[in-house]
Amino acid sequence: MTAEMSPGAEPLAAELGKAIEQNRLALYYQPVVSLVDRVASEVEALLRWPRNGRQILAPPDFISIAKQFGLLPELERWAIDAAFDQMAHWQRATDLDVALNVSEDHAFGENLPEEIRRLSDTHSVDPGRLSLEIAESSIPEPGDSRLNRFSELRELGVCLTIDDYSGEVSPERIDELPVKSLKISRRITAGIPDGERQTEIAASALALAEQLDVKVIANGIESPGQLAALRDMGCRYGQGFLFSIPMPANVLAQRAMPRR
Repeated sequence: MTAEMSPGAEPLAAELGKAIEQNRLALYYQPVVSLVDRVASEVEALLRWPRNGRQILAPPDFISIAKQFGLLPELERWAIDAAFDQMAHWQRATDLDVALNVSEDHAFGENLPEEIRRLSDTHSVDPGRLSLEIAESSIPEPGDSRLNRFSELRELGVCLTIDDYSGEVSPERIDELPVKSLKISRRITAGIPDGERQTEIAASALALAEQLDVKVIANGIESPGQLAALRDMGCRYGQGFLFSIPMPANVLAQRAMPRR
């Protein structure tokens, strides 16, 4: 049973609040790799909650509780701080950038640019090494005043990855943002190579990326057939269980991290 359906929501929220306060959360990392040689080009930081030392909970098991009880801002601040801390540990050994998923409220919040500037100074890490992943569905309409937030992020060198991309957002809206990557939705990747519609969407994403000079990452690659089809289409980057599961930082360093 997931946390969203649990009748014990309030005790779980209290437990989560203590985990945040006592720094008992973790980031796991899943590489984004070249589809040619499978060498990692960056990593995505994924939040995990090692609960009671017995089970590792992923966001679907506790994000709804965090939202319901107002813990999501604290949770996301913890994750960004932890990502900068990890980049500081890695920076002498690797040039890998880190992508971190953020909610719509946090992405467009007034304090995010200053938060990133402060963490960059505290950890002595170039803020341009951080890429923020925002869902395609949360991209503002043209003229939305919240777009000003991204001007500040652009000045810091922070780029965006459009997560869960399925071709719904217009090129004009993407072009207004400091976008680094389009990450094709795993729902689209799952239908490749047999699904005609999914293949068309992936092909259109690749054409758009060339037009806007951004890269495409196919998310959720799980089979050699998907890999071969995407590579034949010209997709250069991918992420998924075919290459690696999400791993703690120390395991990633041993198995999948390219050295300088």
